Amino acid sequence: MNERFPAALLVPLRLLVGVMLVLSGYSKFTGGWLHGDALLKTLNAWTDSGKTYQFFLPVIETARAHPKIFGTLVTAGELTVGASMVLGLLTRLFAFLGMVMVFSFALGGGQGLSPPGNAVLMGAALFTFMLAPPGRALGIDQALRGRLPRWLV
Repeated sequence: MNERFPAALLVPLRLLVGVMLVLSGYSKFTGGWLHGDALLKTLNAWTDSGKTYQFFLPVIETARAHPKIFGTLVTAGELTVGASMVLGLLTRLFAFLGMVMVFSFALGGGQGLSPPGNAVLMGAALFTFMLAPPGRALGIDQALRGRLPRWLV
C-alpha cells in the first residue's frame, strides 16, 4: 500500500479543467451574467423543468432573489478557479471551492450521472485535485511547497 501517484500525470487533466472553467467564465462575463439576467433565466429554466433536487431549492430561491450577486460570484468563481488550475496555484484550496461550485450547478440543474451536463464529472476531477494536487508538477505550487501549509498546495 505504498504506491505513489505521480502528480505530473494529472497535469493534462488540470489544464483541461482549468481551460474549460476559464472559457465558461469568460462566456458568462461577456454574456450578461454580471447583470443577473442570464443567471435568472438559467435558474428559472432549472426550476421550471422540475429536475432541481428539492433540498437544494432554498439555495436556488436565494440566488433568484439576488441574481446580480450570484451571477457575479459564479462568473468570478469560474474565472478564478480556472486560472488557478491553469497556473497550478493553490490547487487544493481552489479545487475545493470549484468542487462546491460545480456540484451546486449539478444539484440546481438536476444533473445525474448521465449526460447532458458535465458538472458531476468536473466536480470529480476537482475532488481528485484536492487529494493529489497536480499544481506541484509544472505549477506555481511547486515553488510554494514548504512555504505554505500542505492543505493549500
